[in-house]
Order: sequence, then structure tokens, then C-alpha cells
Amino acid sequence: MARPSRPRPATDDWKTAQWPYTMPRPEVREGGESLWELWHEAARSFDHGFAATQPSQAAPLAASGNAAIPAQPPAPPPLHPLKPEVLMVAARYNNRVCPRPAHWERLYEHLGGARHPDLRPPPVQPWQWTSVSPLLKRLHFREHIEWAARHRRLKPVALFMGELGEPDWLHMGES
Repeated sequence: MARPSRPRPATDDWKTAQWPYTMPRPEVREGGESLWELWHEAARSFDHGFAATQPSQAAPLAASGNAAIPAQPPAPPPLHPLKPEVLMVAARYNNRVCPRPAHWERLYEHLGGARHPDLRPPPVQPWQWTSVSPLLKRLHFREHIEWAARHRRLKPVALFMGELGEPDWLHMGES
């Protein structure tokens, strides 16, 4: 059975008469130079809490003038104590993604990956390598490090990572 509909009044007076609550209204002032000055004062006080931007200690993106770009980047952070988080910091150092395919395959074999069904093989086949994004490769490598932590195999992974040179790593922006 359909309920009969009540006709709604055309004005908002009915709503204010029936609704017992009122919305708080802020004090509003329109225009004028004083309001603009208040705005600038508020913006200055907000910006005052932030320090001025400092130049980066990293190598510049483009050589300018006589500034020489260092031949080798600084050494990665030390790998001790052995924790998966520390290894991931080292794996992400200098915008690294993961080891290049041949090295990653070597790590997988060193961990005995074929014998462990819970260790997913790395995407090192050419059709896999090109179809997986760098972030997914990094996440996949993280899974390998976490697997090594669960199976108490972090030390071989840390030694392996320490043996790799910078060209042995895939970096963001490379393929």
C-alpha cells in the first residue's frame, strides 16, 4: 500500500520552522584593505614556521659551470644489524629497483628457490622483465628479502647484495 505523499511547501520558511537547530554562522566582513592585510599577515605567520630550502648534498642533476659531478656515488649504508628493513634500505639506495636479471636469478638459485614453493621465482624471463613495472620488481625483490628473513637466510642475501656493484642493479628510469 503506497503512502500518501504530503505536499512540500515552496519556501524555506517551513524548514526553519520545523527544524529546531540552527547552523552557527561565522562573522563575515566583506572587502576592504584591512581584510587583505589580515590575509597577508596570516599567510606570513604560516610561512614563518618553515625553514628556508637548503641545497641538496646529492650530485646536481645537470652540471653547471665548474661544478664537477663525482665519478662514483658515495658508498651504500652498512648492512648491520641484519634486519629485512636494513636490507631494503640498501636495496633502495641510489634509487635502485632490484638486481639485474642474471644476478637476481643467481640469488634465487643460491637460496634454493626451486625447492621452496613459498618463494616465488623472479621475473627474469625477457617477456616477464619488460612487462613488470619497476615498482612491482622492487616489491617482488622485497618479498625475497622478507622470505629470507622468515627462513633465517638474511646473511647470504646481505653478502650477495654486498658483492653487487652499482651497474649490477636496475635503477628507476632504466629498463
